[in-house]
Amino acid sequence: MRLGAGPQVRPADASAQDDVRRANLSAVLRLLHFHGPATRSDLVASTGFNRSTVGSLTSELTKLGLVRERPGVVGGKGRPSNVVEPLSTGAHVLAFDVTPSSVGAARVGLGGYMLQVRRRLHSTSPHDVPAVVQLIATLATEMQARAAAGSVCLGIVVSVMGSVRQPDGLVRRSPPLGWYEVPLADLLREATGHKYPVAVGNDGDLGVVAEYLRGAARGSQDVLYVRGEVGVGGGVVVDGELLKGAGGYAGEVGHIVVKPGGRVCSCGARGCWEAEVGDGAIIRSVGRDPRESEIEDVLSDVAIGNRRSIAGVRKTGEWVGLGLASLVNIFNPRIVVLGGTLGALYPTMEPTLAASYARALGPMREQAMLVRSELGSDAQLVGAAEVAFADVLEDPAGTLDDRTRQADEHEDHPLRVLHQAG
Repeated sequence: MRLGAGPQVRPADASAQDDVRRANLSAVLRLLHFHGPATRSDLVASTGFNRSTVGSLTSELTKLGLVRERPGVVGGKGRPSNVVEPLSTGAHVLAFDVTPSSVGAARVGLGGYMLQVRRRLHSTSPHDVPAVVQLIATLATEMQARAAAGSVCLGIVVSVMGSVRQPDGLVRRSPPLGWYEVPLADLLREATGHKYPVAVGNDGDLGVVAEYLRGAARGSQDVLYVRGEVGVGGGVVVDGELLKGAGGYAGEVGHIVVKPGGRVCSCGARGCWEAEVGDGAIIRSVGRDPRESEIEDVLSDVAIGNRRSIAGVRKTGEWVGLGLASLVNIFNPRIVVLGGTLGALYPTMEPTLAASYARALGPMREQAMLVRSELGSDAQLVGAAEVAFADVLEDPAGTLDDRTRQADEHEDHPLRVLHQAG
């Protein structure tokens, strides 16, 4: 997917009239999707198109059911410019986040509006792949049933903790879930009747997409995102592009070795960063047993000022800072976003984390600002949604036509919502 909210190409860069129209529609829809309602005058200023072209483009997007226009506020002289806004009930996507404890789900409308959010605990072990697939399919059916008549479902994207091969969505390894070589995308296509595009992404990649486009890293072109949970995942944006690597595995930051000979990691190695700063390590650091306590217990203890818990969390902060410094030395980001448990505990960890981070980095620390995630537990859902919206933002008319045609071929399928043209 192409990240960013600006126009893809200038009109002069397109070689054919259809390409010009497609690029222009993309430019307008992308601005509205990421920046919200705008007057026609604003769109003229942002795109560089003339008023006639903007009027024609917004009219076409309105006919497609992707935007709507309303009169602007009267003020000053002359007729107010119409306000154009993305139509969240015109097109939507289904986003999912699979964790060891639950499956998060969201129906997200164009413009990034969270129309419906659900989270269901696993009824069996998360190792039970068929049960997880069925839970996702059930949630998809339930949310789709609540979608507005006329809304087109553009696709399903699932976030998973682990190594996900691209572009086929094979989960090669997910120690937190106990999954190895799971063809999750194929299984979900089967469970949903092969009616919609299905993609699977690494939780760190989707987290950095979310924070870059809609969260704490908005406006920064070089971003490092780290999510601490049962495992530790990461994602990297370099010069405005998601860093994927040869097979889509870039960002597996939890398995860099920070303490040779240290604790055994869930991956089987020793001394991985994840083994020193993941939820289990934090629980042990405060004197609790991971078999009897959960990370929420630590968060509660810290919130009420339990000194032992605060001391343990701060000790873990030293290892967090050390690992972050190594990553900053490699990627040289402008901003580092901490999500999950690490984001929640960052205010408590900050003194020791910052000291460890500064010692390892030296003057470079001034370039990489540390911040907490703005999106919190929704980051993976937001990132998954943006991946699902990528095609319609690139080619609004073509993508909508494809999705509508697929829906018409399967009228009886439960994931279909009738598309009403015009």
